[in-house]
Amino acid sequence: MKKIFAMAILAIASLSASAQGFYAGGSLGFWHDSNNDGSVTNNLTILPELGYNINSQWAVGTTIGYDYTHLCNEGTSVNLFQFNPYVRYTYFRTANNVLSLFLDGTAGIGAGWASYDDYDDSKTACTWQVGVKPGIAINITKKFSFVTHIGLLGYQGANNAAKEAGYSSKGGLMLNGNNLTFGFYYNF
Repeated sequence: MKKIFAMAILAIASLSASAQGFYAGGSLGFWHDSNNDGSVTNNLTILPELGYNINSQWAVGTTIGYDYTHLCNEGTSVNLFQFNPYVRYTYFRTANNVLSLFLDGTAGIGAGWASYDDYDDSKTACTWQVGVKPGIAINITKKFSFVTHIGLLGYQGANNAAKEAGYSSKGGLMLNGNNLTFGFYYNF
């Protein structure tokens, strides 16, 4: 009986030790944009994230979530389901591990539908991106981290249905407040 009990404790300890590389979290956002030309846009994003720290510099993960955009004056709505896998390289970490700087190499796709108030028809909407997203992680405790991504060096594209609803095709280096995301992670 003692041997079985000891084996069970070893099994639980090994499982908890191997799970220390996983993290879960994500971001949630709402943006209301009212322009001088009278156009109003609402955007809601829910992007849960899962990942695994391979070692102190490399991690792999993905965001799988939902993106909703509504052009209020035009009566156009887009519902997209997003899948954005990434490889993360941490190139700087403070000695006390409070601050980390990283780069996420990502290739993602968003697929869904665009609907219009003018007619009952809806069209298939699709967006895609490939590039590198710089980011900062502040480790509040060993278990909780505050993470932000700042911009994109790469390309974002959209099909015609998504473009009619406000998405666009663009590429290059974009480091501005319009492409800033915040999130929290729980490290296992």
